[in-house]
Amino acid sequence: MKPTHIIWDFNGTILNDLPLSLQSINKVLKKRNLPLIESEKQYREKFCFPIIKYYENLGMDFQKEPYKVPADEWVTLYNQSIKDIPLTEGIVETLEKIKKLEIPQIILSASEISMLKSQLEYYGLTDYFDTILGTDNVYGGGKTKMAENWMNTNNISLSDALFIGDTDHDYETAHILGCNCILFSGGHMSRNKLEKYGVPVVDQISDILNYL
Repeated sequence: MKPTHIIWDFNGTILNDLPLSLQSINKVLKKRNLPLIESEKQYREKFCFPIIKYYENLGMDFQKEPYKVPADEWVTLYNQSIKDIPLTEGIVETLEKIKKLEIPQIILSASEISMLKSQLEYYGLTDYFDTILGTDNVYGGGKTKMAENWMNTNNISLSDALFIGDTDHDYETAHILGCNCILFSGGHMSRNKLEKYGVPVVDQISDILNYL
């Protein structure tokens, strides 16, 4: 069955920002004399939501400093190289083919909304999306409530929609929304972690076209 909507995660799914994310978090860790993440493989095993828990697991102590401090540092470091981030290989062609199928496409991201819109415009992707949903802050909050509010406001059911993301949080969001899910192993979490959820896992983003 052709999905009624396709909902896309952004960071790690459309945007290949793992290398920059790793570089930025290591600078935050180094400043605090904490152990660095040694490889992309290790990063994929350590990364989790909510982001505050990820930071705590890396050794940050929010009794000593507010979570806002390292979170703001990370955003500043990330934004310094934001225009150097490549798109995920094959994503433009995939978005184009879905557009030709006349399936509405939605961005649902934990990224701050103005930063998200700016990135989409920079990469020339804005016109592929009917709806762009981002957060009102830079602290990596959950996406589920945002999506539920959008559904309720627009009186839309997503039971026949397809959610595409690269993390366990994307799976959880899809599950709560009641829609189907495909996870991409080339983003922020390892295939090993993603396979636990019993949904298709693809190694190339274009492989999702096989499910449409």
